[in-house]
Amino acid sequence: MKPIKRAVHFDFHTMPGIDNFGENFDAEVFAQQLADAKVEYVNMFGQCNLGFCYYDTKVGIRYPTMKGDMLREVVAACHKRGIGVSGYLNVGLNHEQAIRHPEWLQMNKDGQIYNLKGGGGNFFRTMCYNTGYKDFVIAIIKEMLETGVDGIFCDCMLLRPCYCMNCTKDMLAKGIDITSHEAVTAFSNEVRMDMCRAIRAAIPNDKRLFLNGLPSYSVTELNSHMEIECLPAAWSYDYFTAHSSLARTLYDNVVYMNGRFQTSWGDFGGYKGKAAIENDFFDALTQGVSTSLGDHLHPAENAISDVYRDLGEMYEKIEAYEKWTDNAKYIPEMAVLVDTMYLGTPYTSAARMLSELKYTFDFVRAERDFSGYKLLILPDTVTVTEELAGKLSDFLAKGGKIISTGFSGLTPDKSGFALPAWDFAFRGLDESNTTYFKLRYTAEGVADMPYSTYAAGIRMGEKEGNDCLAASVSSYFKKTGWDGLHYYFYTPPKEENGDATVLINKEGNVAQVSFPLFTAYFQSFATVFKSILDTLLSKMLDKRLLLARELPSTARTTLTGTEDYTLLHVKVSYPEIRGKFGIVEEHTVLPAGRRVGVLGEYKAAKLLPDGEALPLSVEDGYSFVTLPEITGYAMIYLEK
Repeated sequence: MKPIKRAVHFDFHTMPGIDNFGENFDAEVFAQQLADAKVEYVNMFGQCNLGFCYYDTKVGIRYPTMKGDMLREVVAACHKRGIGVSGYLNVGLNHEQAIRHPEWLQMNKDGQIYNLKGGGGNFFRTMCYNTGYKDFVIAIIKEMLETGVDGIFCDCMLLRPCYCMNCTKDMLAKGIDITSHEAVTAFSNEVRMDMCRAIRAAIPNDKRLFLNGLPSYSVTELNSHMEIECLPAAWSYDYFTAHSSLARTLYDNVVYMNGRFQTSWGDFGGYKGKAAIENDFFDALTQGVSTSLGDHLHPAENAISDVYRDLGEMYEKIEAYEKWTDNAKYIPEMAVLVDTMYLGTPYTSAARMLSELKYTFDFVRAERDFSGYKLLILPDTVTVTEELAGKLSDFLAKGGKIISTGFSGLTPDKSGFALPAWDFAFRGLDESNTTYFKLRYTAEGVADMPYSTYAAGIRMGEKEGNDCLAASVSSYFKKTGWDGLHYYFYTPPKEENGDATVLINKEGNVAQVSFPLFTAYFQSFATVFKSILDTLLSKMLDKRLLLARELPSTARTTLTGTEDYTLLHVKVSYPEIRGKFGIVEEHTVLPAGRRVGVLGEYKAAKLLPDGEALPLSVEDGYSFVTLPEITGYAMIYLEK
C-alpha cells in the first residue's frame, strides 16, 4: 500500500439549517484545487459529528438540503486526478442518531446521558458501542465503501466509562465492580476495542483504516497507518515531537496532521498563515514523517483559493525533497521508555529537553524490544515491574546504559530500587516540598548556588564508588503553608543534608536523579535541569551523533537517512508565545557560518534540493558542515 503523503484532512461538521448548502461547490473544481496544490491524499467527510451523511444513503441521514451525491462525486473527481480518498465518519459522536436513539448514548455514573455543563460544544453526549449503534456504524462503513473510497477515517473514538443499562448488565454478569472507576473504564475500553475490531473486519485489507482517539500502540494491528492530530497553536508545539517519536517506532507510515486554523477545529475564519504551516511541515521533516493540512470546508463553497495557493507552494517544496526523504528513516542515538497509555508532561518535557540539547531519540514502549539502543531514559514515573526488571537487566548486561529520574527505577510500590544496578542508598520518598540541590561540577551558564528542585521525588544516599554530581540541600523549613500564625512561603536553603540528588553507579551504566527532572523542567524551564541531563548524557554516551553548540536552543537538528546517505535537518524557525497561543508569523533567519558536526567521515555535503556544495571538514571522527544562511529550514545531503 502506497504511503500517505502531502495530504489534506477536511472537517465538515454542518449544523442543521444551512439554507444554501453546496451552492457554489463543484467536485471537479474542488478536486482540481487539490491537484494544483500537489495534494496526493485527502480525508473527505462521509458522515459528520452531527450525524449527517454527505452521500446518497439508505442507512444514515442525508443532509436535508444537499443536492447531488457529494462524497461519490468528490471520489470520482479525485481519482481522475490520481488523488486517494478516505471517507471520514465520526464514530464517537452522532447527534442526529442520538436524538432518535437516546438508548444508544453513553451514561455517566450519575445517570446522565447529557452533560451540557461539563461537556458543551460537541461532547455533551457521546455514543455507546455496546448498543445497536455498533451495528449502525458497521452498516454506514459498508455503505460508504460503496462510494469508491480508498479507506475509512474513524474519528473521536475516545474512552469514557459508560454506565448505561447494557454496559451495567454486562459488567454485573461478568462480576465487575461497578463502583470502581478503574474497573468500569477497563470494561468500556474493551467495548471500544471490540468496536475497533468489528470495523477492521468490515473493511477489505487493501483499504486504509485509521482509528483516531486511541493510543497509537493499542491499534497497531488494526490501523494501516498513524495520523498524529495536532493543532499546535491550541495543543502546544511540544505535543508533536513526543508523539511522532513514539509513532515511528510502531508504524511505517506516520502522518502529521496540523491545521490551517488560528485556534482550533471549527475556526472557519482563522488562517494562521503560510510561515506557521511551513513551520509545522518542517517539524514533520525533522522527525521523518509525512505531512497533512487540516482544514474545514465551508458548507456552501469550494476550498479557500488563497490557502490552497499557499499549500501548493509548500507542497512543491516538500515534493522536491521526496527523492531523498521517501526511503530515509530517522536515526536515533537513544530511547525514552514509555509505560503509560498517554504521553503526559514527563514525555513532552523529555522530547523538548533532548531537542533543545540537539540529541536524537525515539520513544519506545516498555513491552517492545529496546535492545538495539545504547542508552535508555526512564522519565520521572517509570516504576519497574518484574517483567521490565528482566528486560532492563539484559539491556545492562549487553552494554546498555540507563538514566532514570524521580520515581523511575523504583519498584511499583516505591519501596526501593528494583534492581541491584541501582547501587544507591534508598532513603524513602521525599516528604518535603522545599528541597534544593547544589552541583558538584561546573558548567557554563550555571551559577555556583543552591537550586530548587521544584518537584519532590525520593531521598537517596551515596555509596562507595558512586559518582555524585549534585548534593541535596535542606531548607530551614520542610513545608510551605499555613501554621496558624504565618503562611510559610519564604523557605531559603540552609545546608547540605547528606543526601544525594544526582548519582552515577560505580559501573558507570546507571544514573539516578532524585527528583522528577522532566516535570520540574516543564514547570520552571530552569536551564540547570538541562545542564544535569546534558552532563549525564555526555558521561554515558561514548560519542554523540551531533555537535551543534553553535546553534541556539530554539533550533532543531536531526538525522534521517539510508545505507547510502545521511540527511541533516536544521530547523531554525520557532513559535513565539503571544497571550495563550504560540504562533510563527515569519521565519527565523540563521546567519551563515555556523558549523554542525555529524559523527562519521563523509565525502561531501550538499544543500538540497538544488545540490549546492557546502564546506565540509573532518575532525576527530566528525564531519563538520559549515551552514549557509538558513531561513526557516534546510536539508543537507551527506555523501557516504
